[in-house]
Amino acid sequence: MPPRKRKAVQPPSTTSTSTTSTTSTRQTRARKQVPVPVPVPVVTIDSDSDSDFQSVVVVQSVKRSTTQTTRSTQGTRTRTTRANLTPANSTSSTSSTGSTGPTRSTCVIDLVNDDLDPPPHPPPFQQHQHQHQQLQLQQQQPQTKRNPTPEQQRIIDFGATLNHNSGGVVVRIVAGAGTGKTTTLQLLAETLTKNRHRILYIVYNKAAQTDAEERFKHLGPMVQCRTMHGAAMQYMTKPSPSFEFVPVDDHELIKKIERDYSNTVRLWMQHNFKGPPVTSANAAESAKAMQKRIQLCCFYIFKTLETFYRSSHPRQKLSDTWLTYYPAKLKHQSDWKFPEGRFYVDAAAAIWDKMWTGQFPITHDAYLKYAQLGNFVLPPYITTILMDESQDSSACQLDLFVVQLAKNPFNTHPRTRNIFIVGDAAQSIYYFRGARPKELAQIQNHFEASNQSGFTSFTDFSLTRSFRFGETVARVANTLLWMKSNSPQAKDFNPYCLVGGSSTPGTLLSASEELPYPYTIIARSGLKLIMKGLEALAKHKQRFPDPSTPPLRIAINGNAKEYHGKMKDALDVYRLWKKQKPINPKFHEWETFEEFEKDVQDRELGEYVLLITLVETYQDETPSTILSFETSILTPNHTLHTADIILSTAHQSKGLEYDHVEVSDDFIDLEPKEKKRDDSSTAGFRRGTQVPPTNEPKEKVMEWGLKAWGDDLNLWYVAVTRPKKLLKLPDRWWGIMEYMEMVREGKTGLSLDGKEALREEDVKALKTLFGGLDGYLEGRFWR
Repeated sequence: MPPRKRKAVQPPSTTSTSTTSTTSTRQTRARKQVPVPVPVPVVTIDSDSDSDFQSVVVVQSVKRSTTQTTRSTQGTRTRTTRANLTPANSTSSTSSTGSTGPTRSTCVIDLVNDDLDPPPHPPPFQQHQHQHQQLQLQQQQPQTKRNPTPEQQRIIDFGATLNHNSGGVVVRIVAGAGTGKTTTLQLLAETLTKNRHRILYIVYNKAAQTDAEERFKHLGPMVQCRTMHGAAMQYMTKPSPSFEFVPVDDHELIKKIERDYSNTVRLWMQHNFKGPPVTSANAAESAKAMQKRIQLCCFYIFKTLETFYRSSHPRQKLSDTWLTYYPAKLKHQSDWKFPEGRFYVDAAAAIWDKMWTGQFPITHDAYLKYAQLGNFVLPPYITTILMDESQDSSACQLDLFVVQLAKNPFNTHPRTRNIFIVGDAAQSIYYFRGARPKELAQIQNHFEASNQSGFTSFTDFSLTRSFRFGETVARVANTLLWMKSNSPQAKDFNPYCLVGGSSTPGTLLSASEELPYPYTIIARSGLKLIMKGLEALAKHKQRFPDPSTPPLRIAINGNAKEYHGKMKDALDVYRLWKKQKPINPKFHEWETFEEFEKDVQDRELGEYVLLITLVETYQDETPSTILSFETSILTPNHTLHTADIILSTAHQSKGLEYDHVEVSDDFIDLEPKEKKRDDSSTAGFRRGTQVPPTNEPKEKVMEWGLKAWGDDLNLWYVAVTRPKKLLKLPDRWWGIMEYMEMVREGKTGLSLDGKEALREEDVKALKTLFGGLDGYLEGRFWR
């Protein structure tokens, strides 16, 4: 479900003698807008022999500044601010950086005065005919002729020292957004193969494998490119010579569990569940309620099994009750009022054992777990593992491809291997698929306890110079990294700071300013994409009412056919909402919209979340909204290369880059909160150090209000690191930035929403928190 929407609140001003003040108006922030650059017709034309059009690349732009005005009860303060940030006392933003982090200099704001009005917004067909380079893959063919940066060169030089007699090493490379990770891995692979290393290159999905195979084909058989599941399937030992691996999807496995375990669950429920007495009047309703409980119990059996095969635990741990899927425990405590005991772990263990005797279907994650349990033998000629996008790996996957291949616990490998793991915890966005970035952040613990594994070292490198954008966008990204390092997620995050390495500084725009076409809208949810697409169409028709004006071209980054199917299903959900019978039989198990909504939440039917939010948002206008979206956006089927506007979720945008990006307003709210007392004793100390006990009263400490787990902030980070030139940010971003400034300058004593007067200790704690941003930008990662 999308996060709670909150309008960005204008932070209030205050006098120095009062902790309360009136809330500033929205017009104040409207004045504090970062300008749209005026395009200059200085272009280069690059003929593409593989296409029937030319690419037009704007290489120069003129920046414009607008006046920023903030008001207080004592008067008005006016200043003009240019959006591009430059480091003070620094000769270059692309200076060499060390392997443990870049040497930073304080970012300052260049003050100018410019009252230029924004240029008229031209129609898209005039602004970018044949301009198809707005979308580029981050993992495009690297420019191998470019000299490596000092950070890249250190990694390459380290690889050159590895020979077959040097013993194995584990190397973790933290690679920020746009920092040339793919190029670095290619140069590293070329260096390793010169020393006759044979490489297994592990990637996240099939599309990445296809790209990698093309990239490394010049190295021939010296590099094998595989997905994790592909490598597991290729080098896994069978339970028996006649065993056939025929994986099914999760839906089929759940249906099999329902067929085989419904009677068992029914008897268990009848014996333990103390519901209302069954009478002739409520018999039908009671029977239906029982069937829902049985269905949910079978789902919990599946989730308990899934919890096991995403973990690094051995088979015997499946008997431990703590492995029971946590929402099942909550359901028993809150609704069903009887303990679950060993029911779910025993059922999951029985199904797991039946999988490997052919009595139960297996899934892709199940056979990867089977490989991790000592049934994986890598050929001895493979001497090096390169594991990409490791931040999205589960504990099982990291244990199989890193820990086991390094420590060799099953004595299946005659010699040690070199393991390179590349990832960034700040870009981990697949928690719902089992990604656990804390496993990557803490993986050195597997090798630091002893040196019995035969490895000579565990080494860390970092890539922090982004080729994608300049210092302006980098500052936004670094602000989010600072928030992450000052939140409950800090313990699972290796902090770093990006250096904007692009020659284009970049420009920030407020929510009220217009981006030039073509541009990309990045949202957290599919619903917001639909809303933004329809909103863009309405604005275009209002701006160009002449029917002869070519229509706005909008494309979906993703599977347009999938959206067609979702819109058809949304009409059935709308029928449920109208208390009508759906047409598609798959919706017949639900009689009401409320029942459907509850089942989607309980059984985590994520494919229906968009449909529910769409109907709840548009209600009676749902059919007309769907029709408009289909006819104006889906049916024309514009390509990503010819579109005026691209609609993309943050998940779909991962690995891509665009010239101009608008970040939607449905990402998580960024709000400070009080840090728990049991954690605040370590404030101001480096992680891992011991704080001496003291009887002195503890000062209040503030941090950013994030969950200790999850990837909501990471979705923010992925979204803001996609643009190369222009970044349009929502009101909630500008709201928190202005609030931070006002707190630091002592101009407010209210909470972020302006509804609560803060105590003096709260204001002091907020000043301490917000004051840490400058230090973080200078490379001081510890408060």
